[in-house]
Amino acid sequence: MRVLLAHLLALLAAPLGATIGVLLLAKGAGRLMRLHSLTDGSSWMFSMPVGGFAWQIGSAVVRALSAFGAARMAFALFAVPPTRYVAAVVVLMLLAWDVFQLRLVTRPWLSPPPPVAGFRRKIGAGLVASSAVAFLFLHI
Repeated sequence: MRVLLAHLLALLAAPLGATIGVLLLAKGAGRLMRLHSLTDGSSWMFSMPVGGFAWQIGSAVVRALSAFGAARMAFALFAVPPTRYVAAVVVLMLLAWDVFQLRLVTRPWLSPPPPVAGFRRKIGAGLVASSAVAFLFLHI
């Protein structure tokens, strides 16, 4: 039962950790913009530009470290060693999120189109970073 709970908590904590890690990095780098509604000022959203190659690599590494760190803390909480299955699922989660974003920005009704090459590069950087951190996740 302890093993099952550790796996479940790790899979729930990984995307949350990844999101918090990237938001903290963007906030620290001054890349996180808060947009307000023009009509009443009560509705808002956060925006973060795609950025250059260095930003994409840095954010992919921080996202992977944060996701696997959160999953590792869940395993440590239950005193269970991390498994390959969770590592593979977290890598696939992060890859699926990047592919979803690419598909979202390449829809034909969005105008003007963003630099799609930057998103493709981000997917590659994210996959490499996630795979490298997954190796560390399992062996440290």
